[in-house]
Amino acid sequence: MPETPTRQSAAARPSNRLAIATLAVGIAAFLTGLVPWLGLILGLTAFTLGIYALTRGQSKVMALVGGSLGSIAAVTGLISTSALMMWLLSGNA
Repeated sequence: MPETPTRQSAAARPSNRLAIATLAVGIAAFLTGLVPWLGLILGLTAFTLGIYALTRGQSKVMALVGGSLGSIAAVTGLISTSALMMWLLSGNA
């Protein structure tokens, strides 16, 4: 009689919670990327979480997509924050 595969216990199965969190923060960062400071902070957070999730052996796809969206949001957040600060410091505000 062939052996049937047993279900893996919850402890043996790797959890992807960190990769899911990376993806969620990356999407939120991407959607708020043009908001000064918020897009920058969320983007850097998503990028950092993505790297951490990859080093922990989480889902590669979710961690890479979340980190990539976070890096795009960080760049656009940096540009919008820089533009706001230059406008405020120019004396035209």
